Amino acid sequence: MQRHKKTLGSYPSLMVMFSITMSLTVLGLFALILIHAGSFSRLIKENIEMNVYLNENISDSLRMEIESTLMRKRYTQSPEGKTQIRYISKEEANKIFVETYGEDFTKILSDSPLPASYVLKIHPEYSDSVNMRQIAAQIAQLPGVREVDYQEDLINKINNNIRTAGLILAVSAVVLIFVSVLLINNTIRLAFYSQRFLIRSMQLVGATRWFIQKPFLSRALIQGALSGIVSVLLLSGMLYIAYSELRELAELRQTEYIASVFASLIVLGGAIGFLSSYRAVHKYLNMSLDELY
Repeated sequence: MQRHKKTLGSYPSLMVMFSITMSLTVLGLFALILIHAGSFSRLIKENIEMNVYLNENISDSLRMEIESTLMRKRYTQSPEGKTQIRYISKEEANKIFVETYGEDFTKILSDSPLPASYVLKIHPEYSDSVNMRQIAAQIAQLPGVREVDYQEDLINKINNNIRTAGLILAVSAVVLIFVSVLLINNTIRLAFYSQRFLIRSMQLVGATRWFIQKPFLSRALIQGALSGIVSVLLLSGMLYIAYSELRELAELRQTEYIASVFASLIVLGGAIGFLSSYRAVHKYLNMSLDELY
């Protein structure tokens, strides 16, 4: 009966690759959740509005002066540099009210009591509570402005929820990275356990530390990178299914960030495999003969 001969650097690679692939897939999935959560948060902030109500019978020249002033402000610009101001006349305000509530003031009154107004979409950088209050106070001082209104309680709740969710996700990410690295490291150390006597034999015949380490490290680097590629393929499949089932989720897609995550997983897989293997081999190289048993 022919006995299988062990070669330097050979160990249960399937177990190691499975461990690295699963850990990287979980990390990548969490990173994708962070990306889409960030997109959703930014989308909410980009749609925060402020209503500027004008005085009754305001002159066209004064109204245009107010509009010109608002258009020059940084907080009315979108992240792409486009002005986010919409004028709503008295007639249009009444039409919107009728469509929303089904009541028409003009059937009872000679004129609609709803004032003309400007609707401002606020730049995300200015969507916090402090900036919103300052902006409202500044606009309220403009001649011809009757009132400035925005949903302060809603904005406070949104910002608080975003901060809380961001903190929870950040802490979870740190814990997840630590657990994943620990799992991969322990899996590789267990896989190397079967190679401990072969490592010692190579030392006894005079092999250098680098000669012993090289096959382990090169194999671990390749396996880690391959595990990263497999995890990328798994995550790509998950994203395809998610985008197909949830069209709204596809609108939050940020291709450049997703590509960065995928590239990072491949690099991270190779790096973790290499470093964990280096530590495992280094450990057995420094063990005494008695410690090997």
